[in-house]
Amino acid sequence: MRRTVKRALCLMLCVVMLVPVCACGSSGGFRVIDDYSGESNYYIAFRKGDKLKDYVSAAMKVLAASSTLRAASVQWFGENLIAVDGDQDAMEPYWDSVPSREVIVGIDLDNMPMSFQSNLGYEGFDVDLIGQICNYLSWNITFYPISIANAEVELNAGNIDIAMAVPSAGITDNMDVSPAYLSSRYVLVARFGSHIRRRSGLKGKALGVTVADEQVLYQNEKFVQSLGSVIYQTNTEGLFQALMKGEVDGVLASSIVAAYYMK
Repeated sequence: MRRTVKRALCLMLCVVMLVPVCACGSSGGFRVIDDYSGESNYYIAFRKGDKLKDYVSAAMKVLAASSTLRAASVQWFGENLIAVDGDQDAMEPYWDSVPSREVIVGIDLDNMPMSFQSNLGYEGFDVDLIGQICNYLSWNITFYPISIANAEVELNAGNIDIAMAVPSAGITDNMDVSPAYLSSRYVLVARFGSHIRRRSGLKGKALGVTVADEQVLYQNEKFVQSLGSVIYQTNTEGLFQALMKGEVDGVLASSIVAAYYMK
């Protein structure tokens, strides 16, 4: 009888101990262990001198004055990360000159959750954002896959009219940009169940980074030299999959991407 009771108590204890682990896994199981670099906000880019910048920027401010952009941010990231100031009257100087047109929007499909392709088509925060803006302006929209690193080239070649999710470091003198629409910075992320709780815990370990963020990583040569290895991924989904599977011990990512995978 006593053995039966003891066995039952042991089983109950094991279940109780396992519940938090399972809960962490179901929510992503990641945590930010340190900031890596300063502000790196996201912008919408245009060809130099293109009036599209004025219309899109004004429309975005109007939408920011309502709950529209805030709701989209909470849906994708679990919190309000909208950086642009709201202004419900921002479009007033432009309504008489806004043309009816179709715009070609460049999106990077390796930049989940900003933009990616699924069985439903193109999805992501940027897809929703520019869709709302173009709907407000009564514009038709065509999406054109690009690498965000080539935004300037694609714009000046006329392949696209707009490039989404251009980071602070990607802005050049040959493009115009909207106000920042998302607040972001680069962070180091580890698995929740690991013993790595700060940057120093990655010494001698494997760090994952996307090819697009290699330049950001090497802003701190001393940190890179302290690592055991750097593992490159082509996209953010692969980056966090590698972290989840234990193929890397930590990753470098924007706080926007980290918020999506941790929500």
